[in-house]
Amino acid sequence: MTIRTRLTLLYSVLLALVILIFGISLFRLLSWAWHSQLEEGMRGVAQQIVEIVRDDALSDDESHPAIRKQLARAPYLTFAVQIWRQDGQLIFTTDNVAYSAPFDAENRNSRVEVIRDIHLPAEGIHALVFTSPIYTRDSRYLGSVQILSPLTTLEAATERLLRVTIGVGAVALLLSFMISSVLAGQVLQPIEMINQTAKQITDANDLSRRIPYNGPPDEIGQLILTFNTTLERLERLFKTQRRFVADVSHELRTPLTTLQGNLDLIKRHGIEAASLEAMESELKRMTRLVGDLLLLAQADSGYLPLEEREVDLDTLVIEVHKQAKVLSQTVKVRLVPPEPARVKGDADRLKQVLLNLVTNAIKYTPDGGEVILSLTAEGGYAFIRVTDTGIGIPKEDLPYIFERFYRVDKARDRQIGGAGLGLSIAKWIVEAHHGRIEVESEVGKGSTFTVQLPRMDAEVEPESLRDTRPRIPILRPAKRKG
Repeated sequence: MTIRTRLTLLYSVLLALVILIFGISLFRLLSWAWHSQLEEGMRGVAQQIVEIVRDDALSDDESHPAIRKQLARAPYLTFAVQIWRQDGQLIFTTDNVAYSAPFDAENRNSRVEVIRDIHLPAEGIHALVFTSPIYTRDSRYLGSVQILSPLTTLEAATERLLRVTIGVGAVALLLSFMISSVLAGQVLQPIEMINQTAKQITDANDLSRRIPYNGPPDEIGQLILTFNTTLERLERLFKTQRRFVADVSHELRTPLTTLQGNLDLIKRHGIEAASLEAMESELKRMTRLVGDLLLLAQADSGYLPLEEREVDLDTLVIEVHKQAKVLSQTVKVRLVPPEPARVKGDADRLKQVLLNLVTNAIKYTPDGGEVILSLTAEGGYAFIRVTDTGIGIPKEDLPYIFERFYRVDKARDRQIGGAGLGLSIAKWIVEAHHGRIEVESEVGKGSTFTVQLPRMDAEVEPESLRDTRPRIPILRPAKRKG
């Protein structure tokens, strides 16, 4: 059974229950109102009759004709009236019912007012009987008056109301079923669109499809927006994965081909120093590539915890400067006197970021160029800048340089041993420390990479970096050894 059918049946059952409850309540209310009105009318007639005969002695036979004549002129509406004397003699009855026995024999001599619902089988009458005692003004009991009101008219009205209610309820249920079916179809149409789109994606293996929706931003609209956003992310992830696999395959194919070629040379001509050196270089290159890939995989899965300790950035920058001077022979590496700044994080990983930036700057700076390393404290942040006078980065490539395996000049990068993962790793480490990394560059003049980190010793609490992309929280307290 479809959701549409279930919803339609649910609405119809709820409406049927409402109609049933309303019908029962209406019948009870109308029955009570009609009976109350009828009882009041009978009580009023009884009081009129008691006033007429109150001062007459019902035991005196000679007064009976006068009483009949006086009562015959009284307005009794549609009621039937009997007046009984205390000894059981019927002294008056209206002509609209030919019934000589008491309407209510059990209560004929009742000393209080009584109303009963009775059936008169001989006449086939279902009626209400109101019995009222007759007292003289000195409270002497004389007899009783019984008033009968047939319920035929009331029952007929009730029956007509029942038929009308059933008819209206049936029409209402039918209309409700039809309207609910149409409305449920309209409400669930986006769900059907989602289903069809999912089938098309599965059949065609095409994640570029989206669900068109121009309705209000309700729950269905939010669902479709979430679904489209998920498709967009999946499409981007699959494209990244395909590019990742292709890049890894390409990066591994080159050193493997080199290794295979050198092995063939060794087999033919014996061991040569040049061949061994080339093989060693390619093995180191593959080792670095596999290590970087493993690092990124652990970071993405959340299994790469970073130590959370106090780090003096000025000391760290000085250490990086010393190592960079050893690595650089033809490019000058200059350190601007660093300002004191302390952050909380992993010193080894932050040092890895700085070494990566400085190493890249040295690689892409021509001989005789200069790389400048600086540290400043501004507001609640520490800013580490690596500036070079190298070849620069084209403006159209700047948005993509932090993506994995992205390289501006692929041929040049392979010659100097780059795989396009260093900046991706640097960006991940910086963002894991609640910071961000930016780049400014001009072709032919050089580039400046800026790492921004929140300081621990800041007098003012730094504002949140809204532009920082959310990452898996990986900063954890360092485990103590021993």
